[in-house]
Amino acid sequence: MRVLFILGCNEGPSARYRVFNHIEALQAMGVGAEWLWDIHSEAMEETYLRQFSIVVNFRGGHSDRVDRMFAILKRLGIPTVYDIDDLVFDPSMASQIDAYRKMNAAGQRDYMEGMRSMERVMLASDYVTVSTSFLAEQAERVSGKRSWIIPFGVNDRQVEIASIVRPYEGGVRFITYLSGTKTHEQDFAEAVVALRRILTEYDDVYLKLVGYLDVDTHLPGLQHKVIRVPHMDWKNLVIETASAYVNIAPFEPASPFCQSKSDLKYVEPALSAVPTIASPIRSFQDSIEHGVNGLIAESADEWYAAFKLLLDDRKLRDRLGSAAREDVGRERYPAQIGRKLHDVYSEIIGLHRLENRPTDRMAATPLTGRKGAGLRIAWVIPQPFEASGGHRNIFRAIRYLAEFGHSCSLHVLPDNHRFSHGDEIRDFITKEFFDLKTESVHHGVNDIPECDVLVCTYWTTAYIVKENAHKAPLHVYFLQDYEPMFFPMGTDYVRACETYRFGFYPITSGPWPLRMLEKEWGIEKGSFFRFPLDRDIYYPPAERRYDGPGRIAYFARPDMPRRCYPLGVSALELVKRERPDVEILFYGDHSDKFQHVPFPFTNIGMTPQIEDLGDLYRSVDVGVCFSTTNPSLVPFEMMACGLPVVDLDVNGNEVSYGGRDNCMLAAASPRDIADKIYAVLDNRAKAADLSRRGIEYATEFPTEVEMVRLIEGYMVAEFDAVTGGRKKIA
Repeated sequence: MRVLFILGCNEGPSARYRVFNHIEALQAMGVGAEWLWDIHSEAMEETYLRQFSIVVNFRGGHSDRVDRMFAILKRLGIPTVYDIDDLVFDPSMASQIDAYRKMNAAGQRDYMEGMRSMERVMLASDYVTVSTSFLAEQAERVSGKRSWIIPFGVNDRQVEIASIVRPYEGGVRFITYLSGTKTHEQDFAEAVVALRRILTEYDDVYLKLVGYLDVDTHLPGLQHKVIRVPHMDWKNLVIETASAYVNIAPFEPASPFCQSKSDLKYVEPALSAVPTIASPIRSFQDSIEHGVNGLIAESADEWYAAFKLLLDDRKLRDRLGSAAREDVGRERYPAQIGRKLHDVYSEIIGLHRLENRPTDRMAATPLTGRKGAGLRIAWVIPQPFEASGGHRNIFRAIRYLAEFGHSCSLHVLPDNHRFSHGDEIRDFITKEFFDLKTESVHHGVNDIPECDVLVCTYWTTAYIVKENAHKAPLHVYFLQDYEPMFFPMGTDYVRACETYRFGFYPITSGPWPLRMLEKEWGIEKGSFFRFPLDRDIYYPPAERRYDGPGRIAYFARPDMPRRCYPLGVSALELVKRERPDVEILFYGDHSDKFQHVPFPFTNIGMTPQIEDLGDLYRSVDVGVCFSTTNPSLVPFEMMACGLPVVDLDVNGNEVSYGGRDNCMLAAASPRDIADKIYAVLDNRAKAADLSRRGIEYATEFPTEVEMVRLIEGYMVAEFDAVTGGRKKIA
């Protein structure tokens, strides 16, 4: 991957965070990334542009040069992304912007023209990336294009400075407001009534204003309690912020323009463990859990109470600041932002290949020695069994690849004596799953043919592919879990690990296994797909009600150690003892598997039809589903139905959920699991927020056809890279 950023504006601070920080984060991962002003001549040179995989235009306006550049990129098949961090692309929203309302007529005309110009470039781009969830909704509404969220992060230099600078240790206490530009007069007014009371009541408390603001208007008679600090660069801002006792981020909650704002005013102070009091703006609500890593305040009384709370309780202030620093360390450091960029850009590049391929992609590059125009793909799989989600994904891929014109053969390891021949296996798959539409199903692996792509699907099958590697130019590892974690340290563990040294091209289910391969084995090449969601089955209810003591659906798999069944039972026993009226439903395995459960429960077992699962998820209040080696499809189906999910906080699990805010991640203890369940049952606002986030996150997941189109694109692209598009003659 090579990324080109086009800088189309003079927004200094924004450019630092949306372009230069992103380049540094990508380069640290070994990804080539550079930038140009949109007026540079190279931006119109085909020989220069063709070296990039993706081009990101940050806040650029329209011009003839941009049109020429986009025409070249379209001809080269390179996807274009419009990146934006403010609601400045919808002219109908201009009247909502306080700074716009204060402009004279000429200024308003210029501003409106700028908004139309940016809207035009956004509409001309292939995809959109934004900084907040609210902004994503607005961008999709205006452009009709899919939008990805890449939040603001920090760079290594900021982290380094924060680690050196001495934080607040006592003495005079500063309430710091990072005003920055002159556009925040109305925002500051949200907190000014409470702030006036605090500055009057506390002799040792001062307002430190960093940037521009008309203090005489807002705080008449209190100028002596205000420390003015000039607008400064990002490095000095880290130093200045560290001395604060508390940071404030007031905004107009009713303004869509303010609702689109990022949470950067929370992120930067958090580097130095400075807590933030913020208005209920979407991005701050996404980042700040009230009373845990900061405070949210709306009315003047709430602002005053928040100030009093932190000023009168130093331990609480320190605890919230430390939690904010830990949160930013988990989510916003360069490594995390770099990975997010890599994942988003990889997904965009893959989608673009599929959406812009010729009518018959394979026919465009004639390959001989096979039926039709597709690839010959041999799949080696472990023996299938009932209700196996992993096998269902494999069979989905095979079925649709066959429909897309590729020739697939299936070779099943004879793990035991359940099956005796291929037709018996085919009948079982048709009955338990669906018709594969594949040419051949083989019991055993002794007749793997010459082919284009040889696919292993489990660590034991990787050894078969290695033995038959000479039969295909491309070897794919279709990886749905980090499989060594299936076993205790021993033969199976080390043998599973060894397969990652074989050099096969990994295509993983979700980003988490791919990240584990990079982290543990240094494997930097690979692709991932997301689980498919059937939106005819998994959709939110018209209205989710939170009536009664609550209902919990537990995805229980007693025979799978990675599902941590005993831990789930212990946690739910605690819930049932403390709240006997809560209904607990076990499902996901045969009813007779749920034996010796030490409390009353509803035994659903395996639902008669897959459609029944959607009805189940829409009828309960909390979904509990554990997996320590990669989430199954289950929690994402729950989220698509608007059901809040509780999972374990292990192995970087937040990666699979798109961040910690989209689910409840619990420590591996019955007490914490029970508390996370209560956090949903007892807080309707939290439950509604998780429901909304889950529904939003689920929209990123593909349909079955889209999933397999992505897999197909990865195989075709890697086959072309390995062979130059030349087919091995059978």
